[in-house]
Amino acid sequence: MIVFERKYPINIFNTDLTGRLSSGSLFSFCEDIAGRHASVLGWGRDSLMSGGNFWALSRMMVKIDRLPAALEEITLRTWPRGTDSIYALRDFEMFDEGGKVVAAATSSWIIVDYNTRKVQRPDKTLSLLNIEFPGEKAVGTNAGKIHLLPSDGQTVTPMQVKTEDIDVNLHVNNARYITWVINSYPTEHLISHIPAMIEVNYISEGHIDEAVNIITVKSSDLPASFIHSVTRQSDNSEMCRIRINWKEEQV
Repeated sequence: MIVFERKYPINIFNTDLTGRLSSGSLFSFCEDIAGRHASVLGWGRDSLMSGGNFWALSRMMVKIDRLPAALEEITLRTWPRGTDSIYALRDFEMFDEGGKVVAAATSSWIIVDYNTRKVQRPDKTLSLLNIEFPGEKAVGTNAGKIHLLPSDGQTVTPMQVKTEDIDVNLHVNNARYITWVINSYPTEHLISHIPAMIEVNYISEGHIDEAVNIITVKSSDLPASFIHSVTRQSDNSEMCRIRINWKEEQV
């Protein structure tokens, strides 16, 4: 099993208003270790950029048992699971200091041409490595497609893309969408709840100075489930779709 592990301290700046690891930081940790492991395997950003390509996160599903608090140290474990059509699959597990799994995730990545921004099929060599990668799944399934928002009961939160939202690929970083959506919730909700599951579909790139809307709808199948669509105001095109299932925080 091709596994890569790294310890991460939960710094004060990685936490939210409750002192727990923020959802945005959780996604950033996963992005960081994925990039580090890809480089070790010879599939890192520098290797892809030598051919004019880069990795982009397309889908992700995170299941959360507990969000660690400030000054704790977590161990993040990741492993690739080969390819599925155009997607390269990668899973994650997060352990607390006692060795308990507190979160698990699965992700689907695509290779994008830096100049044309068109999706490329995975290199044949990468696909052939499927037989070497483990079949073990961190959450039991691959990240799937989130269904469209219902038309009734929508609320809209407008915002604008800032420089700090942009990463080295010159588009909005994947973790920033999570932060935007979390910031659209009332403070009282964030104090009393933590995400039980976060699902994300990244649909199109966001860029500096674009005005966007975060459209939120209550999902009908669970009591504390919401679907969010981040859309570009100029043409109403969808950039990202996020579903969050919440649970009450146990004090």
